[in-house]
Amino acid sequence: MSTDEQELQRWRDALAEQPTGWDFSTLTGFREEEPPWRWRTAVENLSQKADRVLDLGTGGGEVLASLADALPEGTVATEGWAPNLPIARERLVPLGIEVVEHDSEAPGARLPFEDDSFDLILSRHEAFAPADVARVLRPSGAFLTQQVGGDDLREVREAFGLGDPHADVTLESMVHDLVAAGLRVDRSHAFHGRYEFDDMSSLLGYLRRAPWDAPEDLDVDRHREALERLAAQMQDGPLIATVSRFVILARAPEAPDAGRVDFSALTGQDLEVPRV
Repeated sequence: MSTDEQELQRWRDALAEQPTGWDFSTLTGFREEEPPWRWRTAVENLSQKADRVLDLGTGGGEVLASLADALPEGTVATEGWAPNLPIARERLVPLGIEVVEHDSEAPGARLPFEDDSFDLILSRHEAFAPADVARVLRPSGAFLTQQVGGDDLREVREAFGLGDPHADVTLESMVHDLVAAGLRVDRSHAFHGRYEFDDMSSLLGYLRRAPWDAPEDLDVDRHREALERLAAQMQDGPLIATVSRFVILARAPEAPDAGRVDFSALTGQDLEVPRV
C-alpha cells in the first residue's frame, strides 16, 4: 500500500493532537463495546454507605466529576501523569474533591494516606498495590476496581511488533493478589468485546490518549510500514480490535469486637460465677 502525502499529513496531524485527560468521547470514527456491568451504578450504590472515598488514578477527572453528586464530602483523588494533574484539579477542586499527586507505578510507591482512611476506594484503569490498598481501607470498607486486561488492543500492538508486555494483568491474578493482601473478593467478572476504528485518524487519536499501546517513539515516518498495514485493513471496513475488561469488588475484614470477651479458651474449666 502506497499512501499519498496528503493522507500522511492527516496522520501527522492526528498524532500532533494534544488531548485533555482520557476522554475518548470526542473521537469520531471510533466505537468501543461496553461491558455488561455499570461502573456508575456500582459507585453510586457503594457510596451510600461511605463517609470518605478515594479515587485512584482519576485521569482528567472526567468520570469522577460525573459522579460528584453521589460522593460524600472529603472525597479525594490521586493522579500520577503530569499532563493530567492540572486538568483534574481544574475539574474536581471546584466540586470539593482534592487531587493528590501520586504515581502508582513508581518504584516503592506508597499511597500518601494514613492507615484505615477510607470506606471506599475506587480504581478504574489504574495500577495499584493490593497490600497498600488494604492498608488505607477501613475495616469492612470496599474496594472496587475495573481494569484493562493485558490482551486489550492486542491486534494493534502486534502490528507494531510490541508483543504482550502485560500478559500477567488478568482477573485471576488480580483476585489472587487481593486475597493474599487480606481482602475478601465478593464479586468478579471478565468481559471481552470489540473496538472499531473507521480510519487512521481515529486510531491515532486513540493512541495519543493511550500511548502505552503504541511504540514510545510513535511517528508517522518512522512507523509508516506498520501504519500502512493497519490502514490497509480499514479499506474493507473498520479495523476490529479486542476490548478486554474485568471488574472486582473486594472488602476489608471487619474490625474485631473490642467489647466482647472470648471465653472459648476456658472451655472445660470450672468457672466461679458471681452471684448478684
